[in-house]
Amino acid sequence: MRIRCAGTALFNTLETVPMTLSQSLVLRTKMLGAVLRAARLKAGKSLKQAAGLIGLSSGALSAVEHGDRSTAISLPELELLAFYYRVPLGQFLSTQPPPAERRADFDPRVVISLRQRMIGAMLRQHREEAGLTIRGLAERVSLPPSRVSAYEQGQRPIPLPELELLLKALGQSVEAYIDQQGPVAEWVQNQQVNDNLKELPRELRRFLADPQNQTYLQLAKRLSDLSSEKLRGLAELLLEVTP
Repeated sequence: MRIRCAGTALFNTLETVPMTLSQSLVLRTKMLGAVLRAARLKAGKSLKQAAGLIGLSSGALSAVEHGDRSTAISLPELELLAFYYRVPLGQFLSTQPPPAERRADFDPRVVISLRQRMIGAMLRQHREEAGLTIRGLAERVSLPPSRVSAYEQGQRPIPLPELELLLKALGQSVEAYIDQQGPVAEWVQNQQVNDNLKELPRELRRFLADPQNQTYLQLAKRLSDLSSEKLRGLAELLLEVTP
């Protein structure tokens, strides 16, 4: 994307070339404008929509995105646009080049094929654990036995409504079948982490967002790995050394 390339070039120039204060301001303004435009386009927002949010005309915001110092954006306006674009504010404040967009380094068709076989194998395992034959399970869900057999062997994709029906008959949930190891799994886990963070009280979110508190988080992780017996012993030891 041309915007990303231009923004990265400006970042590199800002970091490597000695500049006067005026030159630095010019490059920083252009750099910020390029990142703003890229974020707006990625968010699918028009100039009119974004400009109206912060009380500017479309032309004024366009000038901001093209690095016009006479219309440079203020911090409160930037905060609101970051919120509107659903982009971390730090992305606009950083003087480092934005990370390159993550590209799939795998063949989606291969991933889908492997996942279909894994789901089929799990379906067969749960069917056998339930003491059912293929025909028995097929009758419960009113599907042809040949189709259920093909599903178990990973020979054909299972439509989600049918998978839900099969799993309900086996006393299982779709959540248990979601990828836990592949590339999509990492994305899903990150989404779950973000969702969980949103549910925390504001004070805890601020605590987690502060890099200086990483030591406490690492300590909490180590404590969570200890058995209840070891935790009890640690608590007793702390009571002994506490005056």
